[in-house]
Amino acid sequence: MPPSSSSRSPLASTANPSSATDSKLQLPVVAKPDPKQPAVGLASDGHLDKTPPRKTKGLDLVKAGWSYNCMECHKLFPARWHYEGALNEHKDITLDHGNNRFCLNCHHATNRTAFVDYDGSEIAEADVVLLCAKCHGTIHRDWKAGVHGRQNGYWDARQGDKTRLRCIQCHDPHSPKFKPIAPLPPLKYPARGANPPQAQTAQHSDKH
Repeated sequence: MPPSSSSRSPLASTANPSSATDSKLQLPVVAKPDPKQPAVGLASDGHLDKTPPRKTKGLDLVKAGWSYNCMECHKLFPARWHYEGALNEHKDITLDHGNNRFCLNCHHATNRTAFVDYDGSEIAEADVVLLCAKCHGTIHRDWKAGVHGRQNGYWDARQGDKTRLRCIQCHDPHSPKFKPIAPLPPLKYPARGANPPQAQTAQHSDKH
């Protein structure tokens, strides 16, 4: 597939072929460009950690140093509900999302840069919340009310704006269930507290 100027990232750097330490040409390391991250709070909320649990990921593919738009590949073959055998791409995806067992449950069949609504119309990538709302209506209702997910900003709308995290800023859309996490270590007992554990241990040792 020849690279096109509209969708390819420029080469970042190459090694010097005449180098004594590295005589082979090295492919550039090109990071997948992050899509625009939605606002997560007010600039004045500097005392709060508003980092989303998960970065918003785009639909582009980065391979061998080039960035590809979905349709550069998907225009070459028709969309299928069932695939036989292993896929050549997207091997890092584990689809574990209830009854959504097929790519076309969420991705548009003829325009892979968009998602699909019940009537076959397109849902823009930036409006991914509307895709989730197709099946998760009550959670979408709670999200809009600010009681699901994480809301930042002013609770009183008369005072200023508020922001909400989008679904995919917390949930992996292919496997949305939160994975188990290691618990934090226990709190340290303050030295100024009465009967700190260290003192109790020392008293117990003295008696024996």
